[in-house]
Amino acid sequence: MVEVTSKSKYMDLLNEYPLLKTDLARANPKFEFLVTQMGKISLWEADLEEVSERAEMSVDETVQLFSELIGSY
Repeated sequence: MVEVTSKSKYMDLLNEYPLLKTDLARANPKFEFLVTQMGKISLWEADLEEVSERAEMSVDETVQLFSELIGSY
């Protein structure tokens, strides 16, 4: 399992764990934008700190959510 931190790259995690796309949107509807084509383009180089702002979650909550989901795979 990969270590998830606030500096983890969003697209790297999505590419490594494709199920994240749907599971994130289920966990928080704000993630629906992040998995659209426009969201992917605007966040191509984003880390989880930047993603947390778009999802209106704290950085710690975002890192925890990603860690829990990845750990469940």
